[in-house]
Amino acid sequence: MRPAHLDRLARVVTAHTGVAFDDGRRPFLESRARAAMARAGVSSEEAWVEAVEASASTGEPPYADLEATLHVHETAFFRYRGHHRLLAEVVLPEVAASFPPDRASGLRILSAGCATGEEPYSVAMTVLEHLRPGPGWPVEIVAVDVSEAALAGARRGLFAADALVPVPPAYRLRYFVRDGDAQRVGPLVREMVRFFRHDIRRDFYLGKFDIVFCCNVLLYFTPVVRRRVMERLAGALRSGGHLFLGHADGIRPPAGVFRARYHEAGIVYRRA
Repeated sequence: MRPAHLDRLARVVTAHTGVAFDDGRRPFLESRARAAMARAGVSSEEAWVEAVEASASTGEPPYADLEATLHVHETAFFRYRGHHRLLAEVVLPEVAASFPPDRASGLRILSAGCATGEEPYSVAMTVLEHLRPGPGWPVEIVAVDVSEAALAGARRGLFAADALVPVPPAYRLRYFVRDGDAQRVGPLVREMVRFFRHDIRRDFYLGKFDIVFCCNVLLYFTPVVRRRVMERLAGALRSGGHLFLGHADGIRPPAGVFRARYHEAGIVYRRA
């Protein structure tokens, strides 16, 4: 695809989504654009690029198809083991010790950019192992993503056996059930997690949370959008709440709002 056409596609997608395309991500944009163009059955690059630009303001095809192909769903169970160790050894004990007994809602956790659900399901297993939630200590995990296709897979909770390789063997026995050649997330875990389609780049209010996971999501955005999303995540956290970020996100929360807590397993940020 001609560089000038890629430049135009990058500009229109960035303008509408805040997703950045530096030189390292241009091959990704080109491959996804070629696939979207082939599905549209258009042979002229110029005509297709013009159609993408014209439909961007309405969010209709072919722009909608291109944007959908650019969603990244890279994830895995227990992707950051350090996060789960921090959750188990530092965050959950502190939450349990300081949780107000008269608070109307239980512990609330947000998984932002949850993709096909491996992250929130992993968090649920760690909570079940180390907090023992029950009727007097309810836990709700809210998982959001912009892709309805990814969310459909997350809600099914059905995973190929090789996807469970990172899951500790004891957890596989306790929290999964065999379904043919695959493994399905069991009811103890499924009942803790609720999935919603939501774009964290837009204004949102899903209530207040005690813990937020937003891992390897911000790295795809422009600096302006990263800061905006960070402000919204800070607003979604209760005072004293904890924020987990991915190693590649390339942003630190504002020092006046968050305090970095260093541990041999990694870093977690606590809201002042």
